[in-house]
Amino acid sequence: MTRSSNRGFDFDFADDKTNRFVPFILSFLMYSVAIATMSCFFTYDLTSEWRRALSGHITLEFQSNIDGADEEFTRNQIDEIIRLVQSTQGIKSVKKLQESDILKVIEPWLNGTSIPDDFPFPIIFDVESDEDVRIDLLSLTEKLSKISPGVKIHDHANWYIPIMKMSNCLFFFAVLLSIFIFATMCATVIFITKKTLVAHENIVKILQLIGADNSYISSQFNKYYFGISCRASLISMIVGISTVLGLNNMISPVIALNAVAMGCIAIAVIVPLLTVAMIMVTARKSVMFFLHNDGWID
Repeated sequence: MTRSSNRGFDFDFADDKTNRFVPFILSFLMYSVAIATMSCFFTYDLTSEWRRALSGHITLEFQSNIDGADEEFTRNQIDEIIRLVQSTQGIKSVKKLQESDILKVIEPWLNGTSIPDDFPFPIIFDVESDEDVRIDLLSLTEKLSKISPGVKIHDHANWYIPIMKMSNCLFFFAVLLSIFIFATMCATVIFITKKTLVAHENIVKILQLIGADNSYISSQFNKYYFGISCRASLISMIVGISTVLGLNNMISPVIALNAVAMGCIAIAVIVPLLTVAMIMVTARKSVMFFLHNDGWID
């Protein structure tokens, strides 16, 4: 045994050339878990933001004039709409959107096209409702139709609920993918541990003959795999953080890191560290299992 040349190891791990690629394999798996976890975090954050922004909101849309005639809505008629809506059970607040607010919404679709000054903007009201109260939209439509027959009520839940379901499916898929990658990483560590034990069968037997117990042998493998997993985690962190910074620069090059980007960077750091702990536990349990099993050597 060349203990001095192997940094305190009783095993000549440095002589096992195939283990040179193990840090890169583990770093790739760590990076994959980090990306999958970031996808979970991003999807959950986006879904929560949609839920906060859209749940409990409906939109009332009227033609810019009454009955298709040239007569425009008067201030009294607008006030009557607001009074009627506010008196409806389950309505918290009503706000009439200004033309500037409507322009902000449709601006991405204008593609730089100018709008004439006499463009007939619709009369739009943003209505906040109580999520716990079911509003009779049919009855409200009938009442508002007496003011303008062309009234349209848009319930955001009718179109954002399918999107929410799709987002939830993507979230659970990302969680499932993370679990599969973790399982793959554990299987990889178990396979490498078995291979390394077989390669050092003679040294294991010598250590057992001179009185070394299984926990001591296991600690040797633990120290070795700790060094490998630390190198792998460092590579994963660097690549993961670079990925987040690169994507953030592509999306908003002039904007500083937002909360989502900072959360992704935290994931890129935390996941590899947690994975190191998982590798250590898996390696130790694997060595102890194979040593206790009489048929651990092929």
